[in-house]
Amino acid sequence: MIVDLNLKGRNILVIGAGMEGAKRIKSLSNQDCKIIIVSETVNESLYEIEGKNTPIIIIRRKIEDPNIIDEFSDIFIVFASTNDPFLNKKIIARAKEKGILSYSMDDASSSDFFFTSIINIDETIQIAISTSGKSPLMSKIIRDRIENAIKNIIGKKDTDNIKIQEFAREHVRNYIKNQHERRMFLYSLVDDQEIQELVAKNNMNKVKERIINTLDKWEDNKGR
Repeated sequence: MIVDLNLKGRNILVIGAGMEGAKRIKSLSNQDCKIIIVSETVNESLYEIEGKNTPIIIIRRKIEDPNIIDEFSDIFIVFASTNDPFLNKKIIARAKEKGILSYSMDDASSSDFFFTSIINIDETIQIAISTSGKSPLMSKIIRDRIENAIKNIIGKKDTDNIKIQEFAREHVRNYIKNQHERRMFLYSLVDDQEIQELVAKNNMNKVKERIINTLDKWEDNKGR
């Protein structure tokens, strides 16, 4: 089962920050989470993202004991990425004992989840290719093979409609209490010719205005 974890505001502990660890840290740096890195050596590329949008704390320290996890509180995920497979295994075991999600850089089978190869469309749509950790290489090869075709099918109109739906969902709860009726209203926006014409003209402010006006009329009709 593929899920999209919401890491906003979460504490992520990365133990070991070599080349492989740096790759995962960079992918996490766009998730609005707090990343704590503990490692004797740190890949130089990580200093380039330190202090930017995502809070990153780098602790230079030799790692010898998996109980280092106990020194940190409220950790959501532990990444074991040292260059010692045996130590990584012990880190994963300790994380599991504490009920913390864990990922091992060198042993996917012991991890609680797997990374996928992502097709990212306008930072709005993510399509994941997964082999359940069996072959990250094939995930990337398959992604490269289908990425252009997917982007030719899904375009700007789709991503704009997602933004419209997000706006509408934020407001519709204040007007329509019935879940089925809310769903029908959201579907109607996709079929609304005037709204779709405004989307094509990139007039998003007018779209939002029309949505609010439609909701106001819906509430007026209900009150009669």
